[in-house]
Amino acid sequence: MRPARSGAARAESTRELLLTTAERLYAQRGLAHVSNRLVAQEAGQANNSAVAYHVGSKDDLVRTICRGHAEAVSAGTVELVAAARDSRHARDHVAALVLPYTRHLAALGSPCWAARFIAQVLADPVHGPTVGWHEGIVAAHAEGGTAMWSFAPPLPGPVVTLRLQMMRLLVVHTCAEQEADADALGRPVDWEPVGEALVDALTGVLLAPHR
Repeated sequence: MRPARSGAARAESTRELLLTTAERLYAQRGLAHVSNRLVAQEAGQANNSAVAYHVGSKDDLVRTICRGHAEAVSAGTVELVAAARDSRHARDHVAALVLPYTRHLAALGSPCWAARFIAQVLADPVHGPTVGWHEGIVAAHAEGGTAMWSFAPPLPGPVVTLRLQMMRLLVVHTCAEQEADADALGRPVDWEPVGEALVDALTGVLLAPHR
């Protein structure tokens, strides 16, 4: 007979279930349409205050899910940015900022809701601007971004801002759509070619001449 799980183990299991359920619901319905009560109900919790007890507020819930992904992406970003430091090829520096994300999505397996969740968070007017990303990924992106933009042609500040927005939207929404399509078809995403295609496209955006 297996020994009964400790109270701490049960609490951690419930917490993880709530986080996974919330991520799925947010990905499918959007943050504004998902309450903590709904998360608890969908997770099979009789107590509608389960989220508050195990995680905290809705803001805490969103931040906790984001932090888990950011920590994983951060390690890959630090590694690839360091590896690309001496490269004279713009594509290597773009890849250092893109591939950690698609590789993280690949590591999550299937089914997966992370890409759609991230897209929902970044588009949400309430939670998007307040999400604090992991310090490691911020630092790595700062170094990698400086190296990447050193290959761009001379560009006015507003054009740089516009291209950054284009790059972010291309990565976030391409991955979200790939994930949604795979979910609808009941198959996993092959993230390697997706990542390489994104790197090619973003390198083109980076190096495009300005008229």
